[in-house]
Amino acid sequence: MFAGILASLYFYSESRVFDHDEFEHLHTAWKMLQGQEIYVDFFQHHHPFLDYLLMPVISVFGNTTESIFAGRHLMLLMTGGILIVTYLLSIRVFKHAEVGIISLILTSTMVTFYSKSIEIRPDIPQTLAALLSIYFLFTFYDRRSYKSFWISAVFLALAFLVLQKSIALILVFSILFMYDLREKAIVWKDILIYAVVFLVCISPYYIYLFLTGAFEQYLVMNWIVNIYVKQGFAKWLNPLATVRENSITCVLYAIGIVALLKSTQHRRFAILSIGLIIAIFLMFKNLWRHYFMLAAPPFAIIASYALYTIFKSKYAKFVVIIGAIYIPMAIMHNHALFNMDNEEQSAQIDKINYVLSITDENDRVYDGNIFFNVFRDDIDYLWFCVRETWCLSAIRRAADYDYDIYEQISAQKPKVISTFRIKNLEDPRIKNHYRRSNEYENLLIRKE
Repeated sequence: MFAGILASLYFYSESRVFDHDEFEHLHTAWKMLQGQEIYVDFFQHHHPFLDYLLMPVISVFGNTTESIFAGRHLMLLMTGGILIVTYLLSIRVFKHAEVGIISLILTSTMVTFYSKSIEIRPDIPQTLAALLSIYFLFTFYDRRSYKSFWISAVFLALAFLVLQKSIALILVFSILFMYDLREKAIVWKDILIYAVVFLVCISPYYIYLFLTGAFEQYLVMNWIVNIYVKQGFAKWLNPLATVRENSITCVLYAIGIVALLKSTQHRRFAILSIGLIIAIFLMFKNLWRHYFMLAAPPFAIIASYALYTIFKSKYAKFVVIIGAIYIPMAIMHNHALFNMDNEEQSAQIDKINYVLSITDENDRVYDGNIFFNVFRDDIDYLWFCVRETWCLSAIRRAADYDYDIYEQISAQKPKVISTFRIKNLEDPRIKNHYRRSNEYENLLIRKE
């Protein structure tokens, strides 16, 4: 069953439409390969370590769409790593391989995990590093191995360098450590050394930012801008969708949580899982699906433990598992193994190739919706997220920033521009110098 799910996940990766966030990080990596300084020369509001990972991929496969698929393959490898650590973590906590196998099935069929685990986004390496941190922390609890305790701090630091949303896990670890202090499982010295190891591991990057003069810009773009971004939709929308899509898994999770909170042996894991969900919900404004990537494996592990303990018959377990994965797999099957309809993805690739074919390497483009500018340079510092209600308004609140797309088009003379967020196509700086593409209605090509 699990092998079939993995096969489906692979075909899903190959055929599903690309999210604009994927092009965002590929383009960021490409710009860094061109020698541009992140945060200083161009806008980015995520930590950059995924982009560093993507740079060798683009170096090998070049400024071609092959790099895009290679990026997805890299994410699949990391997703495989996440599933391996999920299995190991479940065995570390509950001491039974069957719980581990069920955990793999329930994790990989949670719609939130399945749909986002193939995408080129920092949440995947962050989840891998964070899960390793959790695994080594619980290895410390299991074996009282201080070596594992310090390794946990190293992986927590790595998760933070990949994506700043790891502060949710840092908060949860702080709560766990307070619980451990009360239970006399650790002393203050242990927590201090853990914090020192964490800070030592992240310090080289911050020293680099200071030495290059980019620290202030990093602080503004990664933290202040994200604080200023407005809430665009209700927080409960995606969590509620998860409950609907994975209803049986959610019921099993609730049963498992009740059982674990009564158990002194496994209470920490329940605190970790509940704390992570609550921290994510409270700390972030716009709860996109991928925000819950890290919460999915512990969630599924607890649901698997409940299934394993409630049903003694393997036939009963099998029936419940089928029921648990039927709805999410039915929701996703049109985009996965059973229906390889990838016309929309092909259209995206064709558009990128079209822009590459009519431009030279030194040509600039304007693509505020980041769907074709992957391997071409932009005309403005703020090259995506240009909607007034999102990053544009946030960056204007955080810094003195003037954004005039018409002036930038006039000054930079991009070869191709998108009509996205250009309200006045009759402006002479556009009308007199651009013609509409014969291939794409929303693309304009410079005349001279």
